[in-house]
Amino acid sequence: MNVFDLKMGETARIKRIDLTGSALERLNSLGFKAGEQVEVLSYSLFKSGVLISCNAVRLGLRKPLALKIEVER
Repeated sequence: MNVFDLKMGETARIKRIDLTGSALERLNSLGFKAGEQVEVLSYSLFKSGVLISCNAVRLGLRKPLALKIEVER
């Protein structure tokens, strides 16, 4: 299951982030790491992006990036 499978308002714990390089470093620096809890705040029109929250940090992600963040309820 990934972040994009969650409904608005649902929370889950990050299991794994399937990224490398600067994208992974940026997420880690913002606090999005394995073991942290994330909440889906909203989806964009036509579900092309998602707004998530983790430790008081809100982050908007496009669908291809959000699909690479695996979570578990």
